[in-house]
Amino acid sequence: MNNPFKKNPAAAAKMPKQGEDVYRKINTACLIIIAAVCLTTALIYTRAILIPLVISLFIYTMVIPVIRYMRFKLRLPRWLAVALASFVVIAPLVLLVLFIINSVANFVQVANTYQAKLLLAFNWVIDFLRNYDIPFAPEPYDLQGIASLIKGDQLSIVIKGVSGITLKMVSYSMLVFIFVFFFLIGSGREAIANPLIRQAQDKISAYLFIHIIISLLTGILVGIVYVSAGLELALTFAVLAVILNFIPTIGSIIAVLLPLPIALIQYDGFGPQFWVVLIIPSIIQVTLGSLVEPKLLGSGLDLHPVAIIGSLVFWTLVWGIPGAFLAVPITAAIKLILNQLEPTRPLAEILAGRLPR
Repeated sequence: MNNPFKKNPAAAAKMPKQGEDVYRKINTACLIIIAAVCLTTALIYTRAILIPLVISLFIYTMVIPVIRYMRFKLRLPRWLAVALASFVVIAPLVLLVLFIINSVANFVQVANTYQAKLLLAFNWVIDFLRNYDIPFAPEPYDLQGIASLIKGDQLSIVIKGVSGITLKMVSYSMLVFIFVFFFLIGSGREAIANPLIRQAQDKISAYLFIHIIISLLTGILVGIVYVSAGLELALTFAVLAVILNFIPTIGSIIAVLLPLPIALIQYDGFGPQFWVVLIIPSIIQVTLGSLVEPKLLGSGLDLHPVAIIGSLVFWTLVWGIPGAFLAVPITAAIKLILNQLEPTRPLAEILAGRLPR
C-alpha cells in the first residue's frame, strides 16, 4: 500500500502541527466557557457589593477627565479640583434620590384615588368592547379576578414592593457615595500612561456624557408635553423618562407606556389629550435616541445592536434592574479588554457585529 507522505514529507510535517492548532483552539474555547460560567456565578453571589462598586467606577470614569482638566490645564490645586468634581457628581445624585423618595411617597398617598379610577377605567374598557362588538376572548382572562385584584389588597402589596425597591436603591446610593468619595480622593495625581485604560476611559466617559445629555433633553421635552397636556404626576414621569433612557431600547418603550394608564383614567378614555401623551413623547424618544444620539456618538462603543440587546438580557438576569442600566458600559469595557488579548479577539469582533477572520 502506497504511503502518500513518503512522496511529500512537508505534508507529513504539517499534519501534527495542524492537529495541535485545532486542539489548542478547542482547549482555549473550553477554558473560556468554564471561566465565563465561574465568573457569572461569582457575579450573582457578590451582586450586593459589586453593583454599587461598578456604578461608582463608571461615575468616577466620567468625572476623572474633568478633574484632570482642572488639575493640568487650569492649574487648580488637587483638593479644589476633587472638591468641585465631588460636588458636581454627588449633588445631582442626592437630588435624584430625594426626588424619587418624594415621588413614591406622593404616589402612596394618592394610591386609593387611583385604585378607584383604575377600576372605573377597567369597567369602561370592557363596556367599550361590548358596545362596539369588538371581539375579545374572555376565557383566557378571569375578568372578575382582575377586578378583585384592582379592588383588593394586592395593590397595597405592589405599593409595598415599590417602597422596598426604593429603600434598596437608597442603600445602594449610600454605598455609591462612599465608593465615589474614596475614588475621588485618590484621583488626579498623575496622567494615565496605560493606553488600554486611557481608551476605555475616553470611550466610556464620552458615551456617558452624551447619553446623560440626551436623556436630560428627552426628559425636559417629554415633561413639557406632559405639563402642557395637564397630565397628573407629569414631573415624575419626566424624571422616569430620564432614568429609563439608560436602559437600551426597552427603557424608552417603558417610559412612553408608563403614563398611559394615568392618562386613560384622567382623560376618561381615548381623547385627544391621550393621543398627545402617547404620540409626541414617542416621536421625541425615536428622534433623540435613534437619530441624534448615534450621530453624536459616531462609531462610539462599536457594539452591534444585537450585542446590546443580548448584554441587556444577560446583565438583567445576573443583576436585575441595576444590570439593565449598566449593560451597555459594562459590555463596552469587556469588548475593549477582549480586543487586547489574541485568543479573545474574535469575541470582540463578534460583539462589534463583524465576523472574525
